[in-house]
Amino acid sequence: MPRPPLTYRITPRQWLLIDVAVAAAAMVVITFGLRVVHGPRIAVPSAGVAVVTAAATLPVAVRRRWPLPVFAVVAAAVAAATAVRRDPLGGDLMLGMAAYMAAVRLPRGTALAALVAAEAAILAGLLLAAATGPAQHAYLHSLLAAAAMWFVGAGVRERRRYRAGVAEQETQRQRAAADRARHALQEERLRIARELHDVLAHSLSVVTVQAGIGRRVGAARPAEALRALRSVEEASRGSLDELRRLLCLLRSDDEPDAPVAADARAGGQGPSAALAPAPGLGDLDSLAAQVRRAGTPVRVDLAGDVTSVPAAAALTAYRIIQEALTNVVRHAPGAEAAVHVGIGPAGVRIRVTDSGRVLAAAGPADASEGHGIMGMRERAGIFGGLLKAGPLPAGGFQVTAFLPVPAVAAGQAA
Repeated sequence: MPRPPLTYRITPRQWLLIDVAVAAAAMVVITFGLRVVHGPRIAVPSAGVAVVTAAATLPVAVRRRWPLPVFAVVAAAVAAATAVRRDPLGGDLMLGMAAYMAAVRLPRGTALAALVAAEAAILAGLLLAAATGPAQHAYLHSLLAAAAMWFVGAGVRERRRYRAGVAEQETQRQRAAADRARHALQEERLRIARELHDVLAHSLSVVTVQAGIGRRVGAARPAEALRALRSVEEASRGSLDELRRLLCLLRSDDEPDAPVAADARAGGQGPSAALAPAPGLGDLDSLAAQVRRAGTPVRVDLAGDVTSVPAAAALTAYRIIQEALTNVVRHAPGAEAAVHVGIGPAGVRIRVTDSGRVLAAAGPADASEGHGIMGMRERAGIFGGLLKAGPLPAGGFQVTAFLPVPAVAAGQAA
C-alpha cells in the first residue's frame, strides 16, 4: 500500500498541539505588533486591544472541538477590531482557520448560516469604521478571507463525504459478494446432501435388511438366503448406478464456452468415465492432451516420485490443476499455459501459469469472483494446504498451491 499523505498521519492530539502553537504565536505577534523588517520593534497595546486580540486568536486552539463557538467568537473579535480600524492580516489568518473548520465539521446549513452571520458582523464593523474615520481605512480583506476559507472547507467536506460514500459502497459490495458466495456454497452442499440422501437412504436400508435376513436363515434355508443376497446385489447395483448418475450431474458444466470442462472433469472417457479409476498426478499428460485439443498449448513439468503421493492427495492435486487449466481455456483461449508440480518430502507444490496474451475483458482476473477458485481453495484446505490465485504484474494469471501431505512407500501407494 502507498504511504498515506502527511495530513492523514497526524494524530488528533498532534493537530491540537499545532493549533495551540499557531494561536499562541498569532496572539503574541498581533498583540505586541512584532516586526522584524527594518529592525525589531515591539508595541505595547492598551487593555482593550489586548482583549480583542486575544479573543480573535486564542479560541483557534480549540477550533476542532468547538468549531461553531470558535468561529462566532473570532468573527465578533475581528468585527470589533475592524470597527476601531485595527484589523491586521494576522487576524484574517485566524478568521480563515475558524471559517475553514466550521465548514468542514458543521452541517452545510449551519455552516452557511454561521458564514452569513460572520460576514454581516464584519460588514457592520467596516461600515462603522468608514463612518468614524477616513474611507481608505475600511478594507474588505477580512470579508474575503472568511468567505474564501469557508468555500475551501466546504469543498474538503464534500470530498470527504464522497470518499466515505465510495468506501461504504465498496464495503457493501464486498459483503454482498461474500454473502452470495457463502449462500451459493451452502445451497450446493444442501443439494448434494439431498441428492445423496434420496439415492442412498432407501437402497442402503434394503441392503441392511436383506443382509440381516441372509445371515439369520443362511444355515437353515439356503434358498431364501440366496434370494436375500440377490436382493442385496440388485439394490447395491441400482444404488451404484444412481450414484454415478448423480456424480455426473453434479460435475456437469452447462457453460458452452468451456469445451474442456465437462470432458476433463468426467475423466475424458465419455459414458465409461464412471467406471474409470480416480485420476492422479500420473494422468497429467492425458489432461494436457485434452487441453491442447481445446486450443490451449500446455507444458507440463513434473518433478518427484508420483507413487509416493497418497491417492487422495494425488486426486486433489489433479483436480486443482484441472480447474486451473479449465479457467485458462474459458477466460484466455489460445494463451500458453505451464504446469509445474514438485513432489518432495514436505508435500506437493503446484504452479499453473498462463501468458494471458489474448486475455479478454472477463479474463482470469475476473475468475476469482466465481466459485472455481473457491472450490480449489477448499480442496487444498482439506489437507491443511494453501492456495493463492491472482493476475501477474507482467500479464497473465497464476495459481499456486501447496499440499503438506507426507510421502508413502511405493508399495503402500500401489
